[in-house]
Parts: sequence; structure tokens; C-alpha cells
Amino acid sequence: MCFRCSTNNPLLNNQGNSCINCRQPFIFSASSYEVLPLVEFYLEQDISDEEAVSLIDLEVPRVERSSGWQEMSSGESQCLKLDDGTGDPEDDPFTAKLSFEQGGREFVPVVVSRPVLRSMSRRDVLIKRWPKPLSWQYYRSLLPDVSITMCPSCFQMFHSEDYELLVLQHNCCPYCRRPIDEPSA
Repeated sequence: MCFRCSTNNPLLNNQGNSCINCRQPFIFSASSYEVLPLVEFYLEQDISDEEAVSLIDLEVPRVERSSGWQEMSSGESQCLKLDDGTGDPEDDPFTAKLSFEQGGREFVPVVVSRPVLRSMSRRDVLIKRWPKPLSWQYYRSLLPDVSITMCPSCFQMFHSEDYELLVLQHNCCPYCRRPIDEPSA
């Protein structure tokens, strides 16, 4: 399944490892090869990596929520209306950026601005901090309940439970074999 457009994809398709609808490349777990609920995004041209990290690290402003229910009474009847808890998807600027033209032949990447970066939570963003001259890669988890871990050495991503189990078994990253006790250089 594509986590950008929610399209169910066939196991084999002639686009390769990308969605047949929006062309978003799939990001796989390095241990189980399951599709991770991540979408890669790019920065606008005038935003540096350091500025992007500082904007993401800012605390997300809290939106005041209603009590979750509303009481109405008229005469001898009382009515209690419960809120289902689903917020407006347009409240999240990143979700609004996920929109695309359906059926397009080319992949349209998600490009974010400063306000969108400011609205992101640090725990939902993974950053591959490649050495110069390579540019950093940014990913946002679209399912915050699914915990994802990235190796600090090889930048491979895993479901956290799989990674922890493999590290406990082998005392190293399951992909690059860097010992966990060794500090990253």
C-alpha cells in the first residue's frame, strides 16, 4: 500500500518499487523488506539543512481542542453528541502537500516550506545526514504509532522491534554490522 495516496499496489508492477498511482518510491525495512509508512520530502531551494533541523526541532504549537462532546437539551429531552476525534486533514500542512495530480506520468516530490517544517514533530521525522557533498534526505512518518529506527552509521531504516531484536541477538546493526558498543565516528 502507498502511504502517500492510499492506493493498494500489486506486488509486481512495471514502475518498479514505486506507487502505480502517484509514483512515490517505496521505502523498505532493511530487515523484513516491508514497506515503511514513510514519505521522503525535499526542502525549498533557500532552506539549508541546519535551518531545516532547527525548524523541525521547534516545539509544535498546540491546537486547543474541544472537550470531545456537546450537550444539548430542549424541554424534557437531553442529547449528548460525541466528537469522533478525527480532525480536519487540512489542519496538517504536510498532509496538504501530499496532494498530487492523479494519473500523472512523472513523480512529483513533496517540497516543504518553513511553515510546514515548523509544524512537524521531531519524533515523526527521520533524517539521513550524509557527509558532504551529498545532500541530506528527509522522511516523515505518516503513521506515528509505527515506531521506526534508523542506524546512525549506515542510515538503513527498520521497524524498531525488528531492529532491537536483531541488535540483541548479534550486538551490531543487522545491515552494516557496526558494533553497537562502538561510538559512531
